[in-house]
Amino acid sequence: MKATILALLERVPGLRLLWRQWRRRLGFAGPPEPTRRQEPLPAAAPPPPPRPRARLEPPDPEEVAALADQLWGEGFLLPGGAAEANRLANLLPLSPATTLLLIGADAGGAASAIASTRGAWVAAQQDNLLLAERMALKLRPLGKRATVATWDAEEPFFRHRYHHHALALEALRRCPATRLLPPLAAALKPGGQLVLLDLVGNEAAGRQGALLARWTELEGRADPPEPAATLEAALIAAGFTLNVREDVGARHCAAVMAGWTRRVETLRQGGGGLPRGARALALVTEAERWLLRQRLMQTGSLRLLRWHCTRGPERGGGL
Repeated sequence: MKATILALLERVPGLRLLWRQWRRRLGFAGPPEPTRRQEPLPAAAPPPPPRPRARLEPPDPEEVAALADQLWGEGFLLPGGAAEANRLANLLPLSPATTLLLIGADAGGAASAIASTRGAWVAAQQDNLLLAERMALKLRPLGKRATVATWDAEEPFFRHRYHHHALALEALRRCPATRLLPPLAAALKPGGQLVLLDLVGNEAAGRQGALLARWTELEGRADPPEPAATLEAALIAAGFTLNVREDVGARHCAAVMAGWTRRVETLRQGGGGLPRGARALALVTEAERWLLRQRLMQTGSLRLLRWHCTRGPERGGGL
Protein backbone atom coordinates (compact mmCIF):
# COMPACT_ATOMS: atom_id res chain seq x y z
CA MET A 1 0.00 0.00 0.00
CA LYS A 2 1.36 3.38 -0.98
CA ALA A 3 2.25 5.50 2.06
CA THR A 4 0.02 8.49 2.73
CA ILE A 5 -0.27 11.00 5.56
CA LEU A 6 -3.46 9.21 6.64
CA ALA A 7 -1.60 5.87 6.79
CA LEU A 8 1.12 7.50 8.89
CA LEU A 9 -1.42 8.85 11.38
CA GLU A 10 -3.04 5.42 11.64
CA ARG A 11 0.24 4.02 12.99
CA VAL A 12 -0.17 5.87 16.29
CA PRO A 13 -3.17 4.63 18.33
CA GLY A 14 -3.85 7.99 19.97
CA LEU A 15 -3.60 9.83 16.69
CA ARG A 16 -5.78 7.26 14.94
CA LEU A 17 -8.60 7.90 17.41
CA LEU A 18 -8.07 11.67 17.20
CA TRP A 19 -8.20 11.59 13.39
CA ARG A 20 -11.41 9.54 13.31
CA GLN A 21 -13.11 11.80 15.86
CA TRP A 22 -12.10 14.82 13.79
CA ARG A 23 -13.60 13.33 10.61
CA ARG A 24 -16.87 12.48 12.40
CA ARG A 25 -17.16 16.04 13.71
CA LEU A 26 -16.74 17.33 10.17
CA GLY A 27 -19.48 15.03 8.88
CA PHE A 28 -17.35 12.69 6.78
CA ALA A 29 -18.88 9.28 6.17
CA GLY A 30 -17.72 6.50 8.43
CA PRO A 31 -17.33 2.82 7.52
CA PRO A 32 -20.55 1.19 6.27
CA GLU A 33 -22.59 -0.86 8.72
CA PRO A 34 -22.88 -4.59 7.96
CA THR A 35 -25.92 -5.48 5.89
CA ARG A 36 -28.74 -7.13 7.85
CA ARG A 37 -31.71 -8.99 6.43
CA GLN A 38 -34.89 -7.12 7.24
CA GLU A 39 -38.55 -7.71 6.57
CA PRO A 40 -40.20 -5.26 4.16
CA LEU A 41 -41.57 -2.21 5.92
CA PRO A 42 -44.56 -0.14 4.92
CA ALA A 43 -43.86 3.03 2.99
CA ALA A 44 -42.77 5.85 5.24
CA ALA A 45 -42.06 9.52 4.92
CA PRO A 46 -38.71 10.33 3.25
CA PRO A 47 -35.84 10.81 5.71
CA PRO A 48 -34.88 14.36 6.64
CA PRO A 49 -31.99 15.91 4.69
CA PRO A 50 -28.54 15.39 6.23
CA ARG A 51 -27.30 18.03 8.59
CA PRO A 52 -24.74 20.42 7.10
CA ARG A 53 -21.12 19.55 7.82
CA ALA A 54 -19.76 21.24 10.91
CA ARG A 55 -17.34 24.11 10.55
CA LEU A 56 -14.89 24.05 13.42
CA GLU A 57 -12.85 26.94 14.62
CA PRO A 58 -9.59 27.34 12.69
CA PRO A 59 -6.44 26.19 14.50
CA ASP A 60 -4.27 28.57 16.51
CA PRO A 61 -1.78 30.19 14.06
CA GLU A 62 0.97 29.87 16.69
CA GLU A 63 0.40 26.12 16.87
CA VAL A 64 0.36 25.82 13.08
CA ALA A 65 3.67 27.70 12.87
CA ALA A 66 5.19 25.50 15.58
CA LEU A 67 4.07 22.38 13.72
CA ALA A 68 5.65 23.70 10.51
CA ASP A 69 8.96 24.00 12.41
CA GLN A 70 8.66 20.34 13.37
CA LEU A 71 7.72 19.18 9.87
CA TRP A 72 10.03 21.19 7.63
CA GLY A 73 12.67 22.70 9.92
CA GLU A 74 12.80 25.82 12.06
CA GLY A 75 11.53 28.84 10.14
CA PHE A 76 10.45 26.89 7.06
CA LEU A 77 6.86 26.81 5.82
CA LEU A 78 7.40 24.54 2.82
CA PRO A 79 8.81 21.00 2.51
CA GLY A 80 12.45 20.47 1.65
CA GLY A 81 14.00 22.83 4.20
CA ALA A 82 17.31 24.52 3.48
CA ALA A 83 18.20 22.15 0.64
CA GLU A 84 15.12 23.12 -1.38
CA ALA A 85 15.47 26.83 -0.58
CA ASN A 86 19.05 26.81 -1.82
CA ARG A 87 18.10 24.74 -4.87
CA LEU A 88 15.69 27.51 -5.90
CA ALA A 89 18.09 30.32 -5.01
CA ASN A 90 20.89 28.70 -7.03
CA LEU A 91 18.92 29.55 -10.17
CA LEU A 92 19.69 33.23 -9.48
CA PRO A 93 23.10 34.95 -9.88
CA LEU A 94 23.34 35.90 -6.19
CA SER A 95 26.48 37.23 -4.53
CA PRO A 96 27.47 39.53 -1.63
CA ALA A 97 26.95 42.40 -4.08
CA THR A 98 23.28 41.60 -4.82
CA THR A 99 19.99 42.10 -3.01
CA LEU A 100 17.28 39.44 -3.04
CA LEU A 101 13.62 40.28 -2.44
CA LEU A 102 12.03 37.22 -0.82
CA ILE A 103 8.26 37.01 -0.40
CA GLY A 104 5.75 34.27 0.29
CA ALA A 105 5.78 31.13 2.44
CA ASP A 106 8.75 31.59 4.74
CA ALA A 107 9.22 32.35 8.42
CA GLY A 108 12.94 33.02 8.22
CA GLY A 109 14.26 29.58 7.37
CA ALA A 110 14.70 30.10 3.62
CA ALA A 111 15.93 33.68 4.06
CA SER A 112 18.55 32.58 6.60
CA ALA A 113 19.73 29.64 4.48
CA ILE A 114 20.12 31.76 1.35
CA ALA A 115 21.85 34.67 3.09
CA SER A 116 24.27 32.31 4.83
CA THR A 117 25.03 30.20 1.76
CA ARG A 118 25.12 32.80 -1.00
CA GLY A 119 26.09 35.89 0.99
CA ALA A 120 23.40 38.01 -0.69
CA TRP A 121 21.55 40.77 1.10
CA VAL A 122 18.06 39.39 1.70
CA ALA A 123 15.07 41.71 1.96
CA ALA A 124 12.36 39.41 3.33
CA GLN A 125 8.77 40.66 3.23
CA GLN A 126 5.73 38.96 4.75
CA ASP A 127 2.01 39.66 4.43
CA ASN A 128 1.34 37.88 7.76
CA LEU A 129 2.26 39.78 10.92
CA LEU A 130 2.78 36.66 13.07
CA LEU A 131 5.13 35.12 10.52
CA ALA A 132 6.95 38.44 10.09
CA GLU A 133 7.64 38.46 13.85
CA ARG A 134 8.90 34.87 13.78
CA MET A 135 11.03 35.73 10.75
CA ALA A 136 12.59 38.73 12.53
CA LEU A 137 13.65 36.51 15.46
CA LYS A 138 15.10 33.89 13.13
CA LEU A 139 17.09 36.45 11.11
CA ARG A 140 18.35 38.56 14.04
CA PRO A 141 21.80 36.85 14.13
CA LEU A 142 22.41 37.95 10.51
CA GLY A 143 22.20 41.64 11.42
CA LYS A 144 21.76 43.93 8.43
CA ARG A 145 22.46 41.11 5.99
CA ALA A 146 18.76 40.13 6.24
CA THR A 147 15.90 42.54 6.91
CA VAL A 148 12.19 41.94 7.49
CA ALA A 149 9.24 44.09 6.46
CA THR A 150 5.54 43.56 5.82
CA TRP A 151 3.46 44.06 2.70
CA ASP A 152 -0.28 44.33 2.13
CA ALA A 153 -1.83 41.58 0.01
CA GLU A 154 -4.70 43.95 -0.87
CA GLU A 155 -2.37 46.68 -2.13
CA PRO A 156 1.09 45.19 -2.67
CA PHE A 157 3.97 47.62 -2.89
CA PHE A 158 7.75 47.09 -2.89
CA ARG A 159 10.55 49.62 -3.19
CA HIS A 160 10.89 50.54 -6.85
CA ARG A 161 13.92 49.37 -8.87
CA TYR A 162 15.84 48.53 -5.73
CA HIS A 163 16.38 44.75 -5.79
CA HIS A 164 18.58 42.80 -8.16
CA HIS A 165 16.54 39.58 -8.01
CA ALA A 166 13.44 38.09 -6.37
CA LEU A 167 12.22 34.74 -5.04
CA ALA A 168 8.47 34.22 -4.55
CA LEU A 169 7.47 31.10 -2.58
CA GLU A 170 3.74 30.41 -3.06
CA ALA A 171 3.12 34.12 -2.65
CA LEU A 172 -0.17 34.04 -4.61
CA ARG A 173 -2.21 32.39 -1.86
CA ARG A 174 -3.93 35.62 -0.83
CA CYS A 175 -3.00 37.87 -3.75
CA PRO A 176 -3.86 37.09 -7.40
CA ALA A 177 -1.13 37.25 -10.01
CA THR A 178 -2.55 40.29 -11.77
CA ARG A 179 -2.32 42.27 -8.51
CA LEU A 180 1.05 41.02 -7.25
CA LEU A 181 3.23 40.70 -10.35
CA PRO A 182 3.25 44.34 -11.58
CA PRO A 183 4.62 45.78 -8.27
CA LEU A 184 6.98 42.80 -8.00
CA ALA A 185 8.35 43.58 -11.47
CA ALA A 186 8.62 47.26 -10.58
CA ALA A 187 10.76 46.34 -7.55
CA LEU A 188 13.49 44.80 -9.74
CA LYS A 189 16.26 46.55 -11.58
CA PRO A 190 16.21 46.12 -15.39
CA GLY A 191 17.54 42.68 -16.16
CA GLY A 192 16.62 41.42 -12.71
CA GLN A 193 15.61 37.79 -12.42
CA LEU A 194 12.66 36.17 -10.67
CA VAL A 195 12.16 32.60 -9.49
CA LEU A 196 8.47 31.99 -8.88
CA LEU A 197 7.27 28.82 -7.14
CA ASP A 198 3.52 28.38 -7.00
CA LEU A 199 0.55 26.08 -7.38
CA VAL A 200 -1.63 26.19 -10.47
CA GLY A 201 -5.08 24.74 -10.96
CA ASN A 202 -6.82 22.75 -13.63
CA GLU A 203 -10.05 24.12 -15.04
CA ALA A 204 -11.22 20.52 -15.61
CA ALA A 205 -11.11 19.49 -11.94
CA GLY A 206 -14.22 17.36 -12.50
CA ARG A 207 -14.87 14.85 -9.72
CA GLN A 208 -12.24 16.47 -7.52
CA GLY A 209 -14.33 19.62 -7.11
CA ALA A 210 -15.41 18.85 -3.52
CA LEU A 211 -11.87 18.00 -2.42
CA LEU A 212 -10.55 21.13 -4.12
CA ALA A 213 -13.16 23.27 -2.35
CA ARG A 214 -12.25 21.78 1.03
CA TRP A 215 -8.52 22.26 0.41
CA THR A 216 -9.12 25.86 -0.69
CA GLU A 217 -10.96 26.47 2.59
CA LEU A 218 -8.15 24.93 4.66
CA GLU A 219 -5.58 27.04 2.79
CA GLY A 220 -7.45 30.23 3.64
CA ARG A 221 -7.80 31.07 -0.04
CA ALA A 222 -10.69 32.99 -1.53
CA ASP A 223 -10.42 30.97 -4.77
CA PRO A 224 -8.52 27.93 -6.03
CA PRO A 225 -5.18 28.54 -7.80
CA GLU A 226 -5.37 29.94 -11.31
CA PRO A 227 -4.44 27.84 -14.37
CA ALA A 228 -0.83 27.98 -15.54
CA ALA A 229 -1.78 29.83 -18.72
CA THR A 230 -3.44 32.62 -16.72
CA LEU A 231 -0.41 33.01 -14.46
CA GLU A 232 2.02 33.04 -17.38
CA ALA A 233 -0.06 35.66 -19.18
CA ALA A 234 0.13 37.82 -16.04
CA LEU A 235 3.92 37.38 -15.91
CA ILE A 236 4.30 38.52 -19.51
CA ALA A 237 1.92 41.43 -18.99
CA ALA A 238 4.03 42.55 -16.00
CA GLY A 239 7.11 42.72 -18.22
CA PHE A 240 8.82 39.40 -17.58
CA THR A 241 10.42 37.13 -20.14
CA LEU A 242 9.69 33.50 -19.28
CA ASN A 243 12.88 31.47 -19.56
CA VAL A 244 12.15 28.11 -17.91
CA ARG A 245 9.13 26.33 -16.48
CA GLU A 246 9.53 23.15 -14.41
CA ASP A 247 7.02 20.87 -12.72
CA VAL A 248 8.48 20.16 -9.26
CA GLY A 249 5.47 18.25 -7.91
CA ALA A 250 7.18 14.86 -7.55
CA ARG A 251 10.06 16.27 -5.49
CA HIS A 252 7.60 18.31 -3.42
CA CYS A 253 5.37 15.33 -2.59
CA ALA A 254 8.40 13.24 -1.59
CA ALA A 255 9.50 16.01 0.78
CA VAL A 256 5.97 16.22 2.24
CA MET A 257 6.00 12.52 3.07
CA ALA A 258 9.50 12.72 4.53
CA GLY A 259 8.46 15.54 6.88
CA TRP A 260 5.31 13.82 8.08
CA THR A 261 7.11 10.48 8.48
CA ARG A 262 9.68 12.10 10.76
CA ARG A 263 6.98 13.80 12.83
CA VAL A 264 4.85 10.67 13.25
CA GLU A 265 7.89 8.58 14.17
CA THR A 266 8.77 11.13 16.85
CA LEU A 267 5.24 10.84 18.26
CA ARG A 268 5.39 7.04 18.15
CA GLN A 269 8.54 7.14 20.23
CA GLY A 270 6.83 9.36 22.79
CA GLY A 271 8.55 12.59 21.85
CA GLY A 272 6.57 15.35 23.58
CA GLY A 273 3.57 13.11 24.22
CA LEU A 274 0.40 12.99 22.13
CA PRO A 275 -0.88 16.47 21.20
CA ARG A 276 -4.00 17.71 22.95
CA GLY A 277 -6.27 20.73 22.74
CA ALA A 278 -5.08 23.47 20.39
CA ARG A 279 -2.01 21.46 19.44
CA ALA A 280 -4.14 18.46 18.43
CA LEU A 281 -6.46 20.68 16.38
CA ALA A 282 -3.47 22.11 14.51
CA LEU A 283 -2.10 18.63 13.85
CA VAL A 284 -5.26 17.12 12.36
CA THR A 285 -6.10 20.27 10.37
CA GLU A 286 -2.64 20.43 8.84
CA ALA A 287 -2.69 16.68 8.18
CA GLU A 288 -5.91 17.06 6.22
CA ARG A 289 -4.59 20.11 4.33
CA TRP A 290 -1.41 18.37 3.21
CA LEU A 291 -3.23 15.10 2.49
CA LEU A 292 -5.66 16.90 0.20
CA ARG A 293 -2.82 18.77 -1.50
CA GLN A 294 -1.12 15.49 -2.33
CA ARG A 295 -4.31 13.85 -3.58
CA LEU A 296 -5.13 16.81 -5.80
CA MET A 297 -1.60 16.83 -7.20
CA GLN A 298 -1.76 13.10 -7.90
CA THR A 299 -4.98 13.56 -9.91
CA GLY A 300 -3.64 16.58 -11.81
CA SER A 301 -6.13 19.02 -10.26
CA LEU A 302 -3.16 20.90 -8.77
CA ARG A 303 0.42 21.24 -10.00
CA LEU A 304 3.41 22.89 -8.39
CA LEU A 305 5.46 24.77 -10.98
CA ARG A 306 8.68 26.74 -10.88
CA TRP A 307 9.37 29.57 -13.32
CA HIS A 308 12.59 31.41 -14.00
CA CYS A 309 11.94 34.84 -15.52
CA THR A 310 13.88 37.95 -16.47
CA ARG A 311 12.66 41.52 -16.25
CA GLY A 312 13.78 43.38 -19.35
CA PRO A 313 13.33 46.87 -20.76
CA GLU A 314 10.89 45.45 -23.30
CA ARG A 315 7.69 43.62 -22.56
CA GLY A 316 6.95 40.18 -23.88
CA GLY A 317 8.67 36.85 -23.99
CA GLY A 318 8.00 33.21 -24.40
CA LEU A 319 8.96 29.79 -23.16
